[in-house]
Parts: sequence; C-alpha cells; structure tokens
Amino acid sequence: MATAFCSSPDFPFLYPSYLSLSGNQVAIMEFRRPEHRTIAAALRLMQADFFLASRCWFAGGTAIVMHLDEYRLSLDVDFLCADGEGYRVLRTAAVESGVRAFFGAPVTTLRDFRTDQYGLRTVLTLEGQPIRFEIVREARIALEGTFDSRLNVPTLSLPDTFAEKLLANADRCQDRSVAYRDAIDLGMLLTRYAEIPAIAVRKATEAYGQDIKRKIGWVLTRLEDETELKHAASVLQMDGDLAVQAITALRGEAQRLWSF
Repeated sequence: MATAFCSSPDFPFLYPSYLSLSGNQVAIMEFRRPEHRTIAAALRLMQADFFLASRCWFAGGTAIVMHLDEYRLSLDVDFLCADGEGYRVLRTAAVESGVRAFFGAPVTTLRDFRTDQYGLRTVLTLEGQPIRFEIVREARIALEGTFDSRLNVPTLSLPDTFAEKLLANADRCQDRSVAYRDAIDLGMLLTRYAEIPAIAVRKATEAYGQDIKRKIGWVLTRLEDETELKHAASVLQMDGDLAVQAITALRGEAQRLWSF
C-alpha cells in the first residue's frame, strides 16, 4: 500500500487516512448533493478490506468530485485494478457471489454482473437510486493507492489520479457527449494542487505517447469557445465560473509542461 507523502486534507492518500492533521480520528465525510450522499452510503457498505487486499482503488470523476467539494454531479462508481491476481480474485467473486462479494445489504443490483477481460460491470441500487458500478482492469499503467477511512474505501493515489485523467482525456475528449469532463476534472485538480506530478505525465505518456499532449491541446482549443464550455458546465451540473477556472488552470499547466 502506498505511503502518505504530504499533509493535505483534500485527498486521503496525502496523509494517513485514519488520522486528522491534529492526530484525531477523521470524521465521516458529508455531502450536500443527495446523489452523492447515497453513493457515500453505498461505499461505507463495501467489503473494503477485500478491495484493499486486491489492490483495487476508487477512482475516476466521482472520487475526485467527492474529495473536491462536489463541484459537479457524478453518479458512476469506478474502481481500477492493475494487479493481475487481484483482478482474478475480484472477477471470481463477482461470478460466484454477485453483489454480496462487494457490498453489504441493503445494496442490491438491477442486473447481473457482466464480466470480461476489461472489467466487471453492473448497476447497483440503494435508497431507490441506480448507481453504475464498474471495476476496470487497468493494463496500461501500474497503480498505487491507500485507504480512506472517511469513505471506507481504498482510493487511488494523487499522481495516478492525474495519470488516469490524462489517459481518459486522450481517449474521449472528442466525444461531445462526455462534455469534456476529463479536462475539467484535471483543471479542478489543478486549482487545488497547482501542478500535474511529473510521474503522472511520464506514466500517461509512456502509455499513449504524444497523444496525451495532442489531446490536451485539442480540448483547450475546443473550449476557447465560450458556448461550448457553458454547454459542458450545464451537462455536468456545475457552476459556469468554476468550469472557466478549471480550464484556465489546465491551460496554464499545459503551457508549463508543453509550451502551448
């Protein structure tokens, strides 16, 4: 398990997750959006030790949003597993035991797990809310993380969170239905953490080459159109000014990294 390397309260992997900065027990996180409250309740019902032992990390937009003041709505619960043995165990558990391998009652599923070499997928339900749940078999980069007591969930490290968002932006930034969420998520991370860690850029570039830089340039050019950025903010249910701040931060970091 990755060790903590910085004392910041914003992401759990930046300090020992079972302690606050004053050495006291960390309080359970609270959320203002009802959808996020339901997701947090589901996470607290997870078999957390099983995920930690399998090196399977809470990641993606929802993990970022829940740790950065809920700047947008995010309804998917995504976990990433880069460990071959860990994924084998998780896949077997899904096939043999279904949702109870991962969640306690009253979490249920609306359909059986769909499993393949790329991941495990189902739709959970709790308190009447459907939650798309996926465990992705990450084969592009190695991953690290640590345990977040506040959400009762193993969570992806900050450098790998950046790396995964760089990869996701390269994969789908040209799909308008995604609403440029990966670029906006990168920008929101930058408003809090200032720079993309060098190791994140290196990992993403080793996986996808110059397409990482190319697609950052493409999305920044695309979002020079104010109408397009307003559309993205509307789709993502976020404040338009925050979206502007996010893209401004990403533009500045792209200039630092690639001299755009």
